[in-house]
Amino acid sequence: MDLLKTPSVQSLLDSDLESVESLQYLDIEELDEIEYALPAIDAPTLAEVLCVSEEEEIKNVQNKEEPVSCSPLQIDFLQAVSQQLIQAQERSSTGFATVLSTGTEGKLTVGTAHGHLLSFYEQTLRWVCDQNTDVGAVSCLSYNKDSTRLLAGYARGLICQYESIKGTVLRRLTLGGELWGILRVTWAGTSGLALDTGGSVWLIKFSRPLGVRSARTSCLFSGARGEVVAMSARDARILALATLSRVIIVAGGCAAGVKLSGPPDTLPVIEWSETDNRILICARANTLQWLSVHITGSSISLRPLHRAELKMPPLWLGWLGGNLAILDSDEKLRIWGDEYDKPLDLSYIEPVYASAFFKGHWTDGRVSRALCTAGVNALGGASIANGTLSLLGRKGVVRVNPRDLLARVQAFLTSGRYLQGLRLLCGTQGAEATAIASQFIDNICARPHILGNKHIADQTVKICLKFGLNEELWGKLWEQCSSEKEFVEALGDAIVRDELSVAPPSPDCTQALIERLAEFEPELVERVLASLPLTSLDPHRASVFTREKGLWRGVGAIAAALGGCAGAMRELCAHTRRSCGARCECAGAALLVTAADALAGRAAGGRDLPSHARPSARHDALHALLSDEGGEGGRSPLRVLTEHDGSAAVRLLEQSARDPPFAGPLAKQNRLRVARHLLAFAKDLPHPDDRTEILEFLTGQLNSGALPNDPEVLKELEEVARGTRGERADRAWLALLQRAPPRRPALHDRPRILCRLDVLQAQHQTVLPLFFKIEEPSDVDIDELYEYLRCRVSAGPEAKEQIEPYLSRLIVLRPRAAAALFGEIFENSIATVLASLANVEAVEFAESLKTCGHLKGDAAAVHVRNLCILRPDHVQNFLRENVGIVRPEEALSIVRELGPEDAVPHCLEAAGDPSAALDVLLRLAASTDDRILATRYALEAGDLCTRVTPTVPPSVATDMWARLLKNAKFAPPALILEAVAHLPVDAAVDKTCESSEVALAILACAASRRSGWACAARIMGREAHEALALALRKAGRGRAVRGRCVRCGAQLSRDAAVLATHCGRACHATCGAEPRCGWCGARASDDVFSFNTRSPRRPASPATEFTLLLVAPPRPDLEGSV
Repeated sequence: MDLLKTPSVQSLLDSDLESVESLQYLDIEELDEIEYALPAIDAPTLAEVLCVSEEEEIKNVQNKEEPVSCSPLQIDFLQAVSQQLIQAQERSSTGFATVLSTGTEGKLTVGTAHGHLLSFYEQTLRWVCDQNTDVGAVSCLSYNKDSTRLLAGYARGLICQYESIKGTVLRRLTLGGELWGILRVTWAGTSGLALDTGGSVWLIKFSRPLGVRSARTSCLFSGARGEVVAMSARDARILALATLSRVIIVAGGCAAGVKLSGPPDTLPVIEWSETDNRILICARANTLQWLSVHITGSSISLRPLHRAELKMPPLWLGWLGGNLAILDSDEKLRIWGDEYDKPLDLSYIEPVYASAFFKGHWTDGRVSRALCTAGVNALGGASIANGTLSLLGRKGVVRVNPRDLLARVQAFLTSGRYLQGLRLLCGTQGAEATAIASQFIDNICARPHILGNKHIADQTVKICLKFGLNEELWGKLWEQCSSEKEFVEALGDAIVRDELSVAPPSPDCTQALIERLAEFEPELVERVLASLPLTSLDPHRASVFTREKGLWRGVGAIAAALGGCAGAMRELCAHTRRSCGARCECAGAALLVTAADALAGRAAGGRDLPSHARPSARHDALHALLSDEGGEGGRSPLRVLTEHDGSAAVRLLEQSARDPPFAGPLAKQNRLRVARHLLAFAKDLPHPDDRTEILEFLTGQLNSGALPNDPEVLKELEEVARGTRGERADRAWLALLQRAPPRRPALHDRPRILCRLDVLQAQHQTVLPLFFKIEEPSDVDIDELYEYLRCRVSAGPEAKEQIEPYLSRLIVLRPRAAAALFGEIFENSIATVLASLANVEAVEFAESLKTCGHLKGDAAAVHVRNLCILRPDHVQNFLRENVGIVRPEEALSIVRELGPEDAVPHCLEAAGDPSAALDVLLRLAASTDDRILATRYALEAGDLCTRVTPTVPPSVATDMWARLLKNAKFAPPALILEAVAHLPVDAAVDKTCESSEVALAILACAASRRSGWACAARIMGREAHEALALALRKAGRGRAVRGRCVRCGAQLSRDAAVLATHCGRACHATCGAEPRCGWCGARASDDVFSFNTRSPRRPASPATEFTLLLVAPPRPDLEGSV
């Protein structure tokens, strides 16, 4: 057997990749067979291909899920480096790799667990350093900016600076003795930074005075203030630190921090932004946030900018190809952004974690509390150089690069993942990307069903516009794919977004597009027409088509393209009818939208105009809105719109009143023009609601001061109000009258206005008469009246005389408010009013009086009478809850006269005749066949007897209970038990047994009581038996044989032999022992001993009296105690 000779370090130094024959490489052919073997598949037959329908293919394309494969990153396995690391570990005892750092120009250095450094150039081993094997594992490495120097930190506190080409040791230093290990080293300009396992950060300044290399160290941040677990240097002056609770920025001797949230067992990671060096990115647990760092002199400010949620906690942050890369705890590398859901799995290489080496024997347990809490979450073998990530794992070293976009696009499109491929293609440019886009369009033309997916259709249109493929878009694609409505809709959306402004379609294409859109998306036609230039339209054909289809907004857009907003309004006025109703099919809605866009300074379709063009556009819109020249029959667009929908027209003017031309230097003049124009045709409007809308709008303008007090406008407003009926018109007219000098117009047919004027002018004698002339007063009218009365009732007797004639009518309007307002003032008149009303409002009024404490005397009696008529079910409860509010005799007479019958017993009891009350209850119980109702009457009778018994003679009480039990058909057991307390048992049974129900109830009570006593006796017997058996077992004495035989029940004789069981029960020997105990159920023993009865004890002889008494000495026990 040939033994392999272990190579020396010098032989490794002198060898290169081509000359090292001792290193075992994998066979490429074998690798291809194992790694890249394709699985065998069965090719489909021609019949199977022909059987696949086109519909199934469409469904598969539309329902295809987003794939997770085809990551934006590509991975390369550094086979030569990995193989040499394995050979060094196995043959030279370097230990497994612990840390890695990469530099420019293909430099890569790996540290090992036994303190070795292996440096590679283009995967070729150049030098090895084994001088520091006594200071523990290599814990961290870092190249400087130009990769000429290398810093290495060791687990036992040593830091070495190497020359990176030959591996010469330039400087050696130890931070704080050998107390802490080195967690991380990095460069800040020409100086070094080190983080030890105690959580302190050190600055290392390198110098060379008089040609002698030296290094000075100083502590930037002590771990006593907070144990630092991560750091990142922006430049030579600014450093970012992270503890388990805060993020700290150190700059120029100053520091500032911000609190960092998250679980304490998770390490934070930080990294400066590559695109903006004023932004720091930090992450912990599932939270990723961006912090803005502003440094002004000695002031440092930190401000959160953005926060996002991650799927997994991150272990490392870095920048790959200008994008933020995140390696999370499930060992998957993700690119932040749209590609975040497409990770690259790196778990198979088993990444190396740094914190694990500081918890073993390398540092002899010298680890900070923060690092102990963090676990094995600090990634040790990750390094970025030239936009490439190198990652160290147990299985080797891998290099991760951003994948070429065009290659990914081609892979997506080839595999049928069109949406992802088109999205990536939109971010590319160049001739090769254009060729790929043209090839894709050719493929789509052959398979138009693919554009049935709306997202794919949108991306296809974007691709055509991005690469200038206009001829292909309106030629090939439109001819082949115009049957797909998603594609047609995508084209319309692109036109609305003004994406076709550079290369608009031809008029024929536009006409075909709007005709196709009108079939399934008619609302998009108007926006498409408004977004295209006039050169892309055939106005005549498009206008005829939109009028035939009723697409009035499209008609307005075409007219606006030809003649501006004025032309659009004139065109739409000709097709607007008066009062279409709920289902409007005319151009009224389009006219309203066109006018709103014009007054807001927008173009047709709601498109924004340049800021300098908006004032003139608004002025032209107002002029066109009020012009009578081009309207139908000499009517202005505003009049046509008001006649169609007055409410919508007024809302439009209200919304437009906040902006020019209704705001600014000519605001009041323009508002006055609109007001005069509205009043010019308001009197001719057929619907009163439209006139009311104009009245309210103009009145509101006058009250707010937006409209000047023009006498002519006020006069015309009053004329319009005079000819318009209704509450809203009355209130608008009243607001006009309040602005003018005090006067009282002759308005005999408008009592609401006159009433309010009298209230304002203190004409109290006519207020109430005028109010009750109003037909159907509203809630607002009633509220205003009661507010007036609330102020009026305190005026004295004069007000009382004015209100009293209308008291009953006021009560009908608001019973509760009237009770609170008039209950005390009209106390003597309430009974009369209640008697005259006798309606539901009267009952509610009386209930409110009772709540206020004003219901008493005759008024209460009248209320009882009303309850008997209107709410008979409430009479009994009212009398019970309000004892004494009505005299019992009066209440009894009312109830006997009007009913209800069930309230008579309460009145009789209150009048002092409980016997008659009992008779009534018994009669009610006997007259009904409802068991529930009869039982309720019986219980009420029982309650009556219980209440009366203490206050009447015993004979009367006995008689009442006897009558109750005799006549009650359904007496519950509880009632019988209550009666036994007042009747002898024999009398109760004798009286009650006449009713079968009562007799059965008594028997049921007796049976339940007997069964209860029997159960109690069994329980007590069992407990006594168990106690006796327990006592006998504890005593360990003989068994008791007293009592009776448990078998025959005869007395145990002294002469006969008896058998004793285990628990003290005995039986005659002749009867035989029972197999089981009858009490406890335990099996009797087969060994039963027979005990003869003990002979009787001889009586003791009487003591003889002697003077001498002999006493025996005490006898000690076995322990010697007396």
